[in-house]
Amino acid sequence: MENRLKILIVDDEANLLKTLSDILQKHGYEVSVARNARVALETMGKGAFDIALLDVRMPHMDGVELLERIKEKHHGLEVIVMTAYGTIETAIRSTKLGAFAYMLKPLDIDEMLMNVQKIVKLKALREEARFLQWQLEEKHGYKNIIGKSRPIRHVVETIKKVSSSNSTVLTIGESGTGKEMVADAIHYSSRRYAKPYVKINCAAFPENLLESELFGYEKGAFTGADRQKIGKFEVAHGGTLFLDEIGDMPLAMQAKLLRVLEGGAFERLGGNDLIKADVRFIAATNQDLEKMIEEKCFRSDLFYRLNTVVINVPSLLERKEDIPLLIEHFLEKFSTQMSKKAPRLVDETVDLMMSYPWPGNVRELANAIERATIFCEDGIIKPSDLPPNVREGHVGLPPAHTSGEHTLEALEKRHITDTLRRTKGNKNEAARLLGIHRETLYKKIKKFNIKRPTV
Repeated sequence: MENRLKILIVDDEANLLKTLSDILQKHGYEVSVARNARVALETMGKGAFDIALLDVRMPHMDGVELLERIKEKHHGLEVIVMTAYGTIETAIRSTKLGAFAYMLKPLDIDEMLMNVQKIVKLKALREEARFLQWQLEEKHGYKNIIGKSRPIRHVVETIKKVSSSNSTVLTIGESGTGKEMVADAIHYSSRRYAKPYVKINCAAFPENLLESELFGYEKGAFTGADRQKIGKFEVAHGGTLFLDEIGDMPLAMQAKLLRVLEGGAFERLGGNDLIKADVRFIAATNQDLEKMIEEKCFRSDLFYRLNTVVINVPSLLERKEDIPLLIEHFLEKFSTQMSKKAPRLVDETVDLMMSYPWPGNVRELANAIERATIFCEDGIIKPSDLPPNVREGHVGLPPAHTSGEHTLEALEKRHITDTLRRTKGNKNEAARLLGIHRETLYKKIKKFNIKRPTV
């Protein structure tokens, strides 16, 4: 990159132009010269330059005015200002306009070459940062949200619009629909992509531990606090904090979160200092928060503060036309991970997968494809390679006999019970299959009074 760096020298002194040009060319740079600002602008209009060395005192248009014109039209061009008549006012104005360096004549050639080298390194770092951003967007951006259906296209368009802002986002959808992937895409498509991205599952911690996780604590704040701990709010400063399963956050913690959202500041447990937090918040839930507000389980003021932008992530049942694309994506993903050729599906297998309701959504589909990729033979996925419930075409729930058993809560209870039966009571495995956190499963078992199922 260094040898191809293009430099434009703008000065009305012919001798200086030749001297600087010879020195820079000797160091491997491609050099062009201009005797005044008009010629310089014409030259820049014909080709891109990396660096411009500008004299301040020139006829018709001085170097500072030329600097201003350059910064308006040539954003990637770094400028070094040179002058024999240095003033504090000129130096300040040049710096405010974006000059990389301000040098006095007669020039110190070593200093000039050092400034050029600094620009070379700066451009290399910027190029690396752009490449890293591209990698992050490729891996975590909205391009990884697979599908062409109208509901998923709407989600992607919303992500594109909201990413450039700092607005709080609430993602709503069933377990396994990809709410966390939406949060990832928002962060890695935003200006905060290179800043911390911190995730916390609100259902994974008891209330007292959740508070210390979010706010941190001072030494001696409580028994066992033998050192200061930095909380997630501080860790996420400048970046994004993703609050998953926000509906499981205790009411007392909801009030404290609301204060941070409104004031952008907090105190560590046991501390008195107010700590500022520049954090973009994204929250997710699979619960009906408005119903929870009616039941006094969720604060209405927090809800209205969170739902500045709401993204409803559709269930797989709402976007069935995306299933073939998702199957292709997961086949490629898992076969690559297993270092094997991607298998193909026979028509009967495709028909089964298209007719199955996928209560666990995309996560359940991914698990089914991963399992089939492991167990299939001769590179062909047959119906027998699919999980039993997919083969049988239902979610394994016993038939409902009354209208009351068709309610969402009744179906959820029966689905959890069936999953626990299939995993022989293994709650960790059941939580994985259901696409929820273990602590969330424990709460639902308690809520629905589910007894240990007979295997």
